[in-house]
Amino acid sequence: MIPLPSLDSLANVVAGMEKHTVDEQVNWMRGLGKRDLKALWEKAEGIVAPIEALHGAEGEVVIHEGQNSLPAFNAFQKRVVLRNGKVQGYNHQAMSWITGPGHFLVQTDGTTSWFDYTQVATDAPPEFPPIKGNTGFPDMLVYGGMIDKLRRVGTRALIGAAFKSDKPTGDYFMLIRR
Repeated sequence: MIPLPSLDSLANVVAGMEKHTVDEQVNWMRGLGKRDLKALWEKAEGIVAPIEALHGAEGEVVIHEGQNSLPAFNAFQKRVVLRNGKVQGYNHQAMSWITGPGHFLVQTDGTTSWFDYTQVATDAPPEFPPIKGNTGFPDMLVYGGMIDKLRRVGTRALIGAAFKSDKPTGDYFMLIRR
């Protein structure tokens, strides 16, 4: 059993996750609410999420199953690819017909990595939806000015927090790499 982040130490949560398959980790993650996602974010302070944890070989699309702390439509995927020396991705989810695909570039400064929705690639691989910026309506309401900062919490797991205009939004998410 994987303990809840709000009730146990980060070491015990990570140890519990590492004993389970990817599907079991995803099922566990799907049951986490805002309190647990926030606790995991806080407990992982200072743990670097290297950019290499997000992508595979050049041109390989890597799927990260995601769970966020929003009250609805909180299951999603981030699909990420290393392409022409840049790491890019988008959000694959049921509401993308309204919100847009939320294209982003993955950035790093060596101490942290983040999804940068203020910058998008100039083109997309065939598996991705066409490139669309995050500045039009209604995309800007969801992704406009957003940066998702990341921390590593296991071999396949990352925890993140959303920021708009360098201010925390109070929203958190977790990713499990397939």
